[in-house]
Amino acid sequence: MAPSAIESYIAVTPAPDQEPDTYVNQELLDQQQGGRTVFGGLLVAQAIAAAHATVPTDFYVYSSQSSWLRPVSAKAQGKATYHVERTGDGRSYAMRLVNNNVLTYNIPMPALDVQPEEIPKETNAKFTVSQVNQSGGTMQPWVPDEEPFDWRPAGFLASGDPTEVRLRGFVRSNPVSTRSAAVHLAGLSYVSDHLLAGVAVYANPGMVGKGGRNVAVVASLTHNVSFHDPSVQIDEWMVVDRKTTCGAGGRVLVHQQVWNMQSGRLLMSVEQEALIRLKEARL
Repeated sequence: MAPSAIESYIAVTPAPDQEPDTYVNQELLDQQQGGRTVFGGLLVAQAIAAAHATVPTDFYVYSSQSSWLRPVSAKAQGKATYHVERTGDGRSYAMRLVNNNVLTYNIPMPALDVQPEEIPKETNAKFTVSQVNQSGGTMQPWVPDEEPFDWRPAGFLASGDPTEVRLRGFVRSNPVSTRSAAVHLAGLSYVSDHLLAGVAVYANPGMVGKGGRNVAVVASLTHNVSFHDPSVQIDEWMVVDRKTTCGAGGRVLVHQQVWNMQSGRLLMSVEQEALIRLKEARL
């Protein structure tokens, strides 16, 4: 007997090139007649089908609760991705949280003319030391006993407009002994703050002086991080892009994006507000 229409509507299949417990619909999403959104019952059915794929065959759905953050429109282009989280497992029960994502995009990774291996490892240390010495120590970063990350600066795009300045480079950790997502995500958060406020200093050379020598205080005020890929491996080369978008009253706003160099997938976005005081300013 050929599959019925409902069987094809609700069918999901493991998503290729995705983390485990991720599924996509087999048939394209269909819009409601006369409407601009996808039928909610179809999405619920596919979510339950995805959840069923992660439990024993003798387990059956008992209840389902759904929350809609926004309507699913034609912009979904027919595909939906279901991420199943195993929130509870027992001898006679299982709990699953299913997230449905229908809008996927990725800010392009900047194209760099060099490879990280082509940049001498000492380049970052020389750059940092020169900036610290010229600033009288104000820009002195915290230095651990053993530097956990290998930074390779790859470009400084100068401009008369501070918002057009870019700091770019490569970074990876020393080899990590575990594939634990918790370890790699925590390590990525370490990268998020490394000399980040410095981009606002470098973007205003006329005010801060050579090497930031006119800077008296640099301090973080707020630091917000969004992690985009739980499968990140921090001991693989990553591309870093930093910029500043606002500065006034001694406060600056800086931004950072980090991509996996091989896949081009966005791994992390950072937004930080920092306090920068010049030596002639009065607190």
